[in-house]
Amino acid sequence: MASKSSLPRSVWIRCKISDRMAVKLGWLESAKYGFSVHLSAVDMQSKQNKALKAALDRVRKWCGLRDRSEREALAKFQEVLRKMDPPPTSSEAESWVARGMDLLLAEGFLDDARCASSYARVHLEHKSWGPLKIRAGLSARGVASKHIDRAIAAFDEHAWQAAANALLSRRSEDLEAHRERVLRWLMHRGFPQHMVLRALKEASDR
Repeated sequence: MASKSSLPRSVWIRCKISDRMAVKLGWLESAKYGFSVHLSAVDMQSKQNKALKAALDRVRKWCGLRDRSEREALAKFQEVLRKMDPPPTSSEAESWVARGMDLLLAEGFLDDARCASSYARVHLEHKSWGPLKIRAGLSARGVASKHIDRAIAAFDEHAWQAAANALLSRRSEDLEAHRERVLRWLMHRGFPQHMVLRALKEASDR
């Protein structure tokens, strides 16, 4: 190439630009395969993040309907991932679930102590379940015993006994003819034997 001093300025600029473009194009040609792989990896990561966000949003919405235990949320997360099209690989699913569960805990969507308290209150006040059935239900949801104990202890003996008495009053007409059946029914609802017998005594005294 001619030196800068021997060429008009306009010609030199065009030559210089051509040189630079040649170098640039040469670099792209030599690196195009690696560059393409890099773009594909970035694109794949973006798709994975979108898929994870979509799955996480579904689990967030589900957890927002009522308090869920960590075990319940884990099972739901795994179910959502299995139904994705295409589903993630097993290693991807494991990573996504771990990240998602950490986020749900950090965002306050999951709290086993709160779940136990809410579950006990709802099932006592609206379903008239006794402490034994509530304990079994929470255990099946993977809630730790310390949270279950605290949730049940939040209601005193009088509250549980009142629920047992109210249940028995619904079956007062059957009590005389089907005493054993009614007692078994009360125990099936989760009330311990001493509460059932006390409810029976109070019903007889009325």
